[in-house]
Amino acid sequence: MNTRRRMKRMNEGEAMGGLIGTAWGGAAGSPGFYCDKELRSPEANSARKRQPQSHHGNEQLSSEDKQEKKAFSLFLLCCCCLSSFGEWSGGFGGRKVVQHVHLEPHHIVRKRSISQPLRIKVFYDKSVYRLPPEKFEVINNTILPQALEYWERTLLVRPMVVPIRLNRKCPNNQAFFPVNVSEQHCKERCENVTTCGEVVVPEEHLEPCRVCSATGHFCTTSTPKGVGIQDADFVFYVSAMQTDRCHKGQTVAYAAHCQQEAALDRPIAGHANLCPNSISTKPQDLDTLLSTVKHEILHALGFSVSLYAYFRDKSGYPLTPRGRNGKPMVNKVIQAHQWSDRVIREVERRDWKVRGNVTQKTVKIVVTPRVQEEIRRHFNCAYLEGAELEDQGEDGTVLTHWEKRLFENEAMTGTHTQNPVYSRITLALMEDTGWYMPNYAMAQELKWGKNLGCDFAFKSCKDWIDSRRARGESIHPYCDKVKKDPLETECTDSRDSVALCNLVEYPQELPRIFQNFDYIPGVPSAEIGRYGGSVSLADYCPYIQEFTWKSNNIVVRGSQCQFPENMPQPEKNFALEYYGAGSKCFNHNKDMWEERTCQQVRQWQHWGSGCYKYECRNGHLHVIVANHTYTCFHIGQQLKIQIFFQGWLHIGTIVCPPCHEICGENDVNCQPDSVKSYYASSDKKYYYDELPCRSMCLTSNWIVVLVLLTILHHFLGR
Repeated sequence: MNTRRRMKRMNEGEAMGGLIGTAWGGAAGSPGFYCDKELRSPEANSARKRQPQSHHGNEQLSSEDKQEKKAFSLFLLCCCCLSSFGEWSGGFGGRKVVQHVHLEPHHIVRKRSISQPLRIKVFYDKSVYRLPPEKFEVINNTILPQALEYWERTLLVRPMVVPIRLNRKCPNNQAFFPVNVSEQHCKERCENVTTCGEVVVPEEHLEPCRVCSATGHFCTTSTPKGVGIQDADFVFYVSAMQTDRCHKGQTVAYAAHCQQEAALDRPIAGHANLCPNSISTKPQDLDTLLSTVKHEILHALGFSVSLYAYFRDKSGYPLTPRGRNGKPMVNKVIQAHQWSDRVIREVERRDWKVRGNVTQKTVKIVVTPRVQEEIRRHFNCAYLEGAELEDQGEDGTVLTHWEKRLFENEAMTGTHTQNPVYSRITLALMEDTGWYMPNYAMAQELKWGKNLGCDFAFKSCKDWIDSRRARGESIHPYCDKVKKDPLETECTDSRDSVALCNLVEYPQELPRIFQNFDYIPGVPSAEIGRYGGSVSLADYCPYIQEFTWKSNNIVVRGSQCQFPENMPQPEKNFALEYYGAGSKCFNHNKDMWEERTCQQVRQWQHWGSGCYKYECRNGHLHVIVANHTYTCFHIGQQLKIQIFFQGWLHIGTIVCPPCHEICGENDVNCQPDSVKSYYASSDKKYYYDELPCRSMCLTSNWIVVLVLLTILHHFLGR
């Protein structure tokens, strides 16, 4: 189905507002980031739709269904007796939430299999059409269609056979649920407008205005119902306003759910605001922008601290006990409904190594069945309890994302750094909501931490670094090279990008629990406490990371090899790099690259790695530098480059990686490494340029001789 065809323009006057926050960006050597301010309990004005009785009127209720129906009847009676209903669940700005959006009876919905591909209907606010043409084009034709298509192809839901109608807002959230009536009734009147977050919902999407007297009697319907949203499982309202939240932390977009259906609590409506000033149309930024929008949509669909308490098992029964009102208890400290330990459990990590000490760390872990299964497989740790949640950041970051230290470039961590992927672990969480069945073929590979074992998953990064150093092994994925001038770059493990170790010096000592080193090469012992990774959410653990080049505080280019836009200017391309399709990152040796003319020699003040074109053929990896091909015969082989280009002789070395690291993904069978004598002799075949300085000198000497002879002839002639 063409996603773009389902994007509807809202009528004039139907203004839309702002929603949750995701920021992205990056400076040279420092992380881009999500400054994600998700509305943890967004305004959720319930939508209720009376279910026609003809189709399922003769179905028999199970004993469990009867108990739930009895409990719900009691809940309705209690609501009427209390005379007002509208539970505060502590969303952004203290908004109130009404969850029970009646669409179809519980016992009918629960018995359906999860077999319907998720259908998301999108409605644009007029503010979207006020975007500059190039930004509207990229949002309307690329970003939103691709983001929505990804989740529609990835998630299945229980079929919904009725249109979605959203409840009208009641003044002060005072609502009744009369006995034996499923629809919400407002006290005396309905609000003039109903919002989803700050988004005004069109009249045609709403239930009729149902009201009761102040005592809960004399209930009537005062307006007709809207036609609703047909053939949809989730309604998504999109605006593009430069709201106050857009100015915080380079926010690009923010989103949240706003309504949940009553039968199984699944979110059925949500909203997103795109921050116009932060939308980039540069090709190298589009992958990050796309991932940002996908990230925000997933918060609205289920990955949210405000929804954990509503997760259900495979049979549709709640994983968290419900109160008499049909809802989980409210935890006023975290301003959300409190989940049970069947969803999230608090555990102690003992023997947590920090600088000069051992302490303990309390973490919260998702322990649902599929998440537990996937996390154990990923880390290759059979007794790992589950997947750790983020324990830092402000509201909307903490507990609403995966722990950055353990899941670095998983897209559902709280800050964007590089190459975001949606892994099987995130899809497993969506399965464990009880609302979705993921297509795991749509998952992307998460390489960070894969098969690194229980020590990596259970212990501090200091513990990992110390133990690997003691065994003389690489400390990857962490690093200990301080970022300074001159820059010494490396490659990411995927070789998709030139990268830096993000270990930096802070102006003051870090908190003791984030001091991850007893020793750093070249750093005095007294100053070590001030050093840590530049990504605070990763517990200040330093690791190899992409970066961007800046000039006068303006981003000039990035470091990902695949984008032609990252190509350095010819006069600055000292290492003869190539950025574009078919390019990967290769390490240099420890020597700086040189550029020579007959009069000058210059060395550039950063070195260590670069992006180059490559080919995989005849069982070998071939590196292409300035249209000259160099063949790798052995791991660690040093390809000596000496090429005259644009008036300079470029001299440097490229180190061959294992063939399978680059060619393996191209299904090329790499030949065994050749013996040294073979590939050493092959160096003689490679192309080497020489400077023509000697011939230039001879020419100059002859000119001098001719000048002298002319002068001598002149004097002799006199």
